[in-house]
This record gives sequence, C-alpha cells and structure tokens, in this order.
Amino acid sequence: MKTTHTLLYVLGFFASALTAAPVYEEPAKPYSSSPYLQSTGMKAVDPARGKIQIPLITWAADGVTIDANGGMKPNAQSRLAKAMGIPAELKVVDNFDQQVQDYISGRSPFLRGTVGMISMVNEALADKNPGLKPIVIYQHSWSTGADGFVAKGIQTLADLKGKSIVVQKNGPHVDMLQVLLQDAGLDPSDVTLKYVQDITAVQEKTTRDPAGAFREDSTISGAACIYPDILTLTAGGKVGTGAEDSVKGARPILTTRTASRVIADVYAVRSDFFQSNRPIVHGFVLELLKTQASFQKELANISLKSKADKNKIKQFKKRCRPLAAFALQDEGAVGDYIAWVGLDSELVGYDGNREFFASTKNPVGFTATANRSVNYFKSVGFLQRGDLPETASWDYARDFGSLLSGQTAVAKAAKPAFSTTSEVRQAAASSDASELFRYTFQFPANTSEIRWQDHREVFQTLHEKVSRYGGAVVQLRGHADNFFYNFVQMKLKQGAKTFKRRKPGTNQFVEKPLPKLEQIIGSGNRLSHDRAFSVKRAYAKYLREGLGMTANEIDLSRFDVKGMGVGDPVHKNPTKPDQRAANMRGEMVIFAVESEISLDFGLDDLQ
Repeated sequence: MKTTHTLLYVLGFFASALTAAPVYEEPAKPYSSSPYLQSTGMKAVDPARGKIQIPLITWAADGVTIDANGGMKPNAQSRLAKAMGIPAELKVVDNFDQQVQDYISGRSPFLRGTVGMISMVNEALADKNPGLKPIVIYQHSWSTGADGFVAKGIQTLADLKGKSIVVQKNGPHVDMLQVLLQDAGLDPSDVTLKYVQDITAVQEKTTRDPAGAFREDSTISGAACIYPDILTLTAGGKVGTGAEDSVKGARPILTTRTASRVIADVYAVRSDFFQSNRPIVHGFVLELLKTQASFQKELANISLKSKADKNKIKQFKKRCRPLAAFALQDEGAVGDYIAWVGLDSELVGYDGNREFFASTKNPVGFTATANRSVNYFKSVGFLQRGDLPETASWDYARDFGSLLSGQTAVAKAAKPAFSTTSEVRQAAASSDASELFRYTFQFPANTSEIRWQDHREVFQTLHEKVSRYGGAVVQLRGHADNFFYNFVQMKLKQGAKTFKRRKPGTNQFVEKPLPKLEQIIGSGNRLSHDRAFSVKRAYAKYLREGLGMTANEIDLSRFDVKGMGVGDPVHKNPTKPDQRAANMRGEMVIFAVESEISLDFGLDDLQ
C-alpha cells in the first residue's frame, strides 16, 4: 500500500525473530485429493437456525460487509439482516481450506476468495456433490496496490525462467502469479514454485510466509507478497541492501497498482443454497451494492481535496474506526484504512459488477479471468477437467438497478493519467520505470498504416494488456528495416557514389546517386514513428468501432509513441526476406511506473 505505514507493523513484521529455515507446503494436486475436502462430510445449510455465517478475510473491502451488518455479531436490525431476511454472523477465515471445510459441513453457504481461488475448488466441490458447486454471485473489489511481486537478480519477468518463486498456498497471490508468468511468456514448468502457508509473517518462530522465505532461502529469486512486505524487503521500495530485514539486490517488480485488473475478490455460494434461498442471496448482494455505493461517494468527496466537504470526511472517519480495528487491529489507524479501501483496493459497486459479469467485450471480465485461472490450474495439476465456475447470471437492471435508483455512485469518465505527451515519455524513461513485458507485431514493407479490422487479434491482445495493467505506461514502438542503411554504408566504404535500382515491374535498372546516411536515418525515424502512431490511432478506432466505447470512456494518455528507426533491428545484417520482414515491426512495451502516476488522495487529505 502506497500510503500506509502503520500497516507495516500491524500486519506482522516479525522478520528479525524468524531465523529458522522456511517451512514449505506442497498443495494437494488435484485439489480433490485435499484432506480438507476428504475429511469433511456434507451437510445442508439450515436457515432455520436463525442466522447465516458469512466468511470475511483481512482485506479493507470486507469492512464494507461489517459496516452493512453493524459489526461482526448477528444483528437483526442491521441493514444486511433486513435485506437478507435473516441475521448474519461474520467470521474472519483467512485460511481458504478452512472456508472450504465450513462450506461443505454446512456452517456457511458462502466462500470468500478470488476468481482463481473459486476456480481451483470448483471442480472438486461439484464432484463431491452437485449441491456444493460454487455459484459466483458478486465481485467485491480489485486489488489496486496492496499486493505485488519482488525479485532479485532479474531485469524482466521473463528472466525468471529456471528460477524459484515462492507464493502463499491456495491464496489470492496465485491469481497474480499465473498472470505474470503467462504474460512473461513462461509456462509454470519453466520455474520452480514453492508454497508457504501464510500471506505475511505471524508471531511464531517458524518462517511460513513469502517474505520470510525470500529472506531466509537464498535460492528464491522471486516472491508474491503484500506491499508492506515488499517495502521492507527492498529498503523502502528501492533496492535492498541486506540491512534491517531487506534482501540485498531485491527490488519491487510491480504491484497491483500497475496490474490493477488481476486479483478480483468475489463471493460464491453453494448451488443448493442458491436454489433454495435465492431471496437471501439477492438481499446479501443488494445490500453490499448499496453500502459500496455509499463508500464510493465518501471516497469521491475525499478525492476533491481542498474542495472536499470536511464535515463529511470527519463523519466517514468515525464510521471507519471499527473497520480499521478489524483490518489493521488499530482503531486509530483510520486514515490508513481509508487509504487501503480507497487507493490500494477498488470497490467495484453496481457498475463494476455489471461490467465484470455481464459485458461480453470485457477482456478482464469474469469469463476471461476464470478461463485463464482454470487453464493455469489444469497445467499445474490442481484440476483434471478444467470446468469453469458458474455465476448467478443476474439481470442487473432488473434485479438491482431499480432498487438502487439514486444510490449508486455517479459513473466517472476515464481520468487521464498524464496531461501531456512529454509527461508520459518522462515516466517511461524515469529511473523508477521497470520494463515488464513486450509484444511484437509485423508491418508490410514501406507501410505505416494499420487497420484494426485486418489485425483484430493484435488489438484484442493490446486491449487486454492495457486493461489488465491499468497503472502502467504502454510504449508503442515502431521499427524500420536496416537493409538499405547497411547497403549504402557498404557502398560508401567501397568509394561508390551511385547504386543501381530495378525499375518497378521490369528487368531494367537505373543508376541513382547514393543517399546520405543521415537521410536514411531520418526516413527510418519518420516511418517508424508513423508506424507506432498508427497503432495508437487504430487502437482508438478499435475501442470506438469494435467495442462501442465512448470518448469519455477512453484514456490514451498512458501511451507513449516512439520511433526507433533502423537502430534496433531484430536481424542486424538481414539478407533474407523473412529477416527483413521481422525488422519491419511494431512493439508494445509495458512499463511499471507506479511512482509517476498521481493518487486520487493521500493521508494529508484526511487530516
């Protein structure tokens, strides 16, 4: 988290006390062989008991659920109880395997996890009993800064090939890790994955968390961690020195502020419970949407900074004090809590749920996210068939829209990340910029124009990456072939002043004067810049014409257009047509530039 400091201690930095070797745990593969699944007998969830147990995890967005319920204990007068028609008992269950046990045994009909976590258990639960099949009913939030990846001894994520990575077993960071590996062009078999029990350190004498394992095990090159752990490992987000619990040479690769559409927090419910108690489930989702809308409006007020209603901020801080106690174990850390819920996570709300579940064109929506997760879990042995989880298939306008009339936050137009082209160029070239990935696509000879209709797959990929890495700079690079430059350079060295060129469509040659090298370089620079700019222009048309997006929904300020000329060829001495064609290319390079993009608000705005 970018603005929290109390959290560094509250969440448990006890690294100096952890001196034992890390304790690694191999996950059950497939998940159906998990002892948690095998040892638990299925029981029905009985609402007649007078209350419903709902799991939470230690995550800022889950404070919304506590607010809706008026606390953790069953409260028949709470907004959530009235919406569901039954009181809710909230219980923090950070261990997902324990959630699965409670879910099967009938203690709770809900699972609180990520799309990846639900995808991992979906097949096994459905096979145990069709009534246990999870139905994904609601997206809670995105992680937008609270989680990340730290590494040593690498320049880009592709350099992790052949190296060891540590991640929490069956936790939310697996969602992030599988995306990073895929986008780096790596298969899970290209790295050695090691798993630990906890997401961060706890007060004990054994090392069971990614940061601790990264610190204690010199064979580990990368770790998926919460952001406060990354700060400690990298000496405050720079480069670790080995002092004060940092790791020498460790540096932050990225956080979910860059990869802002990777970890999607959701709720799922048992299929048998959903079928028998749909009004309870509908009421649960409806009240959380209402409460999220209320929070979104309060956060929007804070983001007005000097123009904000100070009295509203004061009242919102009072409202959030018990939520800070839940998430940070410190009621006084209310500013840190609000920064977490408003900056380092993103409450999705009604519009976000509709976009995530119902939009067929969303490249980071539920279907795309679940497909990616299932394919990953199948490749590493967690799944055998790879069945996709089902969703509630709400009709959002009918089921919630009219009931939320006037309560949802006003949809915001896309906010430009940078105000000028020079700003985005400076961000891409800054010392803090970290290249994550690059993708290449080809251009025909001597052409710069590209139509998205002719390269639909290229623009689908481009849109997916731009959407997934919402906090990154996307640099579009154009390249020109260097064959003619090499030829003229050779002729000049031979003392020649002319060269022969075939007349188009004939076997006749005409003699022409050799151009100056500077002319060729200038021509290559113009051609390559035109190629890069044409991709940006075609992408804007793809968004408008292919996806039907409006001007208010499109932000191209994160795009840097750069002509590389003839100076960076794939083949330095191209002699064959395919080599020349490879040099005539465009590239998309994604940079993490988190320190360069301003936040909507900071702790100073909460004073």
